[in-house]
Order: sequence, then structure tokens, then C-alpha cells
Amino acid sequence: MSSVTPQLSFATGPDLVCFRVRGKPTLDLSGHLRQAAERLLGAGHTHVVIDLSECPSVDSTFVGVLIYLTKAVQKTTPPGRVALLEVGDLVRHQLDSLGVLGRFDLAARRGGELQFEDVALTPTGKAQTAWLCLTAHRDLIEANAANAEKFKDVVEYLEQDLRRLAPPENG
Repeated sequence: MSSVTPQLSFATGPDLVCFRVRGKPTLDLSGHLRQAAERLLGAGHTHVVIDLSECPSVDSTFVGVLIYLTKAVQKTTPPGRVALLEVGDLVRHQLDSLGVLGRFDLAARRGGELQFEDVALTPTGKAQTAWLCLTAHRDLIEANAANAEKFKDVVEYLEQDLRRLAPPENG
């Protein structure tokens, strides 16, 4: 089985932004998804659709970014929603095992094709990656208290790593 290079692309419509994830999301892809979504939500889009039809599995950082997006769209006017398209059985199980499946609208693809543009997946710095992972795991814990025990050590490690990589400035 060949490994697919992860890709992220997006398309927009009235009040809507749709992201297509191809391959298994990486840390860089998760960070770029969050950044692109923040930019597009700031431009007035209120609903986010994530097409996972070509995404075989997800990790906790990616799921934490999805949880962040559910919170971000609730702050838009009017409040928006996050829908996941074509969620495979493994991804569905992964979301359910983290207790967050119910946070998303699940949908099948409808007629019509959007014109997608690629998001450049440039590497990010270690501090930015640690911050992304930390906030994603904190969002998972906030979404479901049962995740606190699962990710306690991860959060502690990331907090220490972030302090080491980006010490607070004096003054």
C-alpha cells in the first residue's frame, strides 16, 4: 500500500468554506488548516465543511483542531456549524473514542463541485508546532473531560517543551 502525501485544499461559497483533506493529516497540515480557517472565518464565512473522503485516519492534534473550529464558528454572526463529509469507519471510531463525534454534523457529498485551491504546507517552527499540539489537546479535554486522563502526560510534556522553546520575555 503506497503512502499518500498529505494535501489540504479549500473552496469557498456564500458563508461557507470547504476543506478537502487527502491522506493522513500531519502536524503541518493541522496547523495550516487552523490558520486558513481562521483567515476565512475572519473574512466572513460562518460554516466550515471538512471533506474527509480521502482521509484514512486522524490523530488527536487534528481532532483538537476540528474542536477548535467548532468553537470558532460559534463565535461568528450568525453562529455557524462544522460538518464532516464522507467520514470513514476508522475516523468515525477515532472521533467517537475521544467523545467528540457528536460535536459535528456528519454529511454525505451532494451534487455540484467546488473549485478547490491548494494550501501550501510549509514547515512550521518547533515552538509553533508545540503550541498547536498543546492547544489542540486542551480543546479535546475541554470538549470531553474523559480526555483529561488520556492526554495528561501529553499536555504536561508540551507545556514543558513550549517553555523550553519559547521562554517568556523579561520586562
